Amino acid sequence: MRDKIMKKTKSGPLFALLLAIAFAAACVSGCAAPVPEEPTPVEIQPTPRPVAAPEPEPEPEPVAWLPLTGEGLFDEDDPRLSLRPLSVKIENTTPSRPSMGLTYADVVYETITEGGITRFNAIFHSQIPDEAGSIRSGRNSDNTIVPQYDGLFVFSGSNSEVLSQFAVNLPARISEGNAGSSFYRVKQKSAPHNLYFNPKLGYERFEELGHDISTDSPKGLAFGENDTDGPGWSGAKEMYVPFSSPEFNVTWKYNEEADAYFRYVGDTAQVDESDSSRPVRADNVVVLGIPYYGGGGGGTLALNLNGEGNAILFQSGARIDVTWYTDGSHPPKLRDSSGKDIFFKPGQTWFQVPGEDLSVVEVSR
Repeated sequence: MRDKIMKKTKSGPLFALLLAIAFAAACVSGCAAPVPEEPTPVEIQPTPRPVAAPEPEPEPEPVAWLPLTGEGLFDEDDPRLSLRPLSVKIENTTPSRPSMGLTYADVVYETITEGGITRFNAIFHSQIPDEAGSIRSGRNSDNTIVPQYDGLFVFSGSNSEVLSQFAVNLPARISEGNAGSSFYRVKQKSAPHNLYFNPKLGYERFEELGHDISTDSPKGLAFGENDTDGPGWSGAKEMYVPFSSPEFNVTWKYNEEADAYFRYVGDTAQVDESDSSRPVRADNVVVLGIPYYGGGGGGTLALNLNGEGNAILFQSGARIDVTWYTDGSHPPKLRDSSGKDIFFKPGQTWFQVPGEDLSVVEVSR
């Protein structure tokens, strides 16, 4: 009995101690304060700074200009800068219409040959068409037109008096007798309206005949800007140029979208035979007041386009009375009544020569 009591006494405090240790361990492992979870990192995007738009590239400046259209060039080695123009005599009678290649000419002169018939001298330089025609005979007026441009003259022939003038004034020329394969006859028109010319082969033919097709000093028109709202200018949306008869009288109508004048004979718009969608148009129309006189040989008229005289310039839907002048070494220049230079607008130019009296020109504003 005593032993049992002793054992009981001895085991009581020990048991309590062990129980306390166990309880403490449980508290350490199970009753400790919870450890907070690490927060999920949040990626913060930096606020983008505004980026300035790049400066636009400056527009390139032309390094040269074509002499007969004023078109800017960006290659100083453009071969046209040293190329002589072709001056081509083209027919304008009803059986010859529409003309081939006329819309590619930089400059066109329309003059009376005889009997009220008009004919063109078309000067090609910036654009060289595949074909031009109908080619017809030269006239006295070509003696003064062609040298102003240092042109290579192309024509079918002429009367003996004019041919003798050409021999002196126009040494670089080809006609049906020596044009080689650059001249040919077409089937769509009857003779004599069916003689056509290949300008590219024409240049080759001029070289074969020993003529220099290049130049160091091209002759050109004086291009620039005019104040068409300034003194001396007035509106001109349409003008009528009476050469002789309804077959040859011309109306030019201003097209605002194209900023150019379109050519009509009667109610018929003139187009190119190569492409009926190409209208005959002009950025400048100059009506020259020059008298015709006899002496062209064979009953044809003569015309001297050197010197000076009255003219009317039509440009951008406006007109101004001017004086034209040239000593024959360059194309005509223009000045107003105060002596101020008046410039050609870049593009194509037509010179109309109905005679000396410019009052016959009818203008609609």
